[in-house]
Amino acid sequence: MKARLFIIVSVMLAALSVNAQNRFEKIAEMEGVTSVYVSPKMFNMMNGSNTGDINIDKVAKKLTGLQILSSENQEASDLLRKETAFINTKNGYEELLRVKDSGERVFIYTKENKDANEYVLLVDEGKEFTVIILEGKLTVDEVRGIVNQ
Repeated sequence: MKARLFIIVSVMLAALSVNAQNRFEKIAEMEGVTSVYVSPKMFNMMNGSNTGDINIDKVAKKLTGLQILSSENQEASDLLRKETAFINTKNGYEELLRVKDSGERVFIYTKENKDANEYVLLVDEGKEFTVIILEGKLTVDEVRGIVNQ
């Protein structure tokens, strides 16, 4: 009975994960949406590279993914807002930064997991909405070091 319940729950979670991924893919295809995805393999290919003052070599090995979705389309922005509503302190995310200025709202969240940490930047400018998700085995101090360079 426990095995059957475990299988049912696993299938349901897998379906939810695929559904959420498909929603982001649909948003990425909408008019007025810019989408960027960088895979772990691409980060490995950057090994030994320097970009200005940032030494990519130090962090590339620890990154497992980067996804950016930015919308100038009201419909897509509303959908992105809805799809990222789960990113909050009630769902295990720690708020690192919150800024509200002249109709613009910026949030930075982190969530620590066993295998990798997740850093999320949300920028809400009303009609425009941007989501940046960085995943990897980076610590908060390493992210701070990248930002400060």
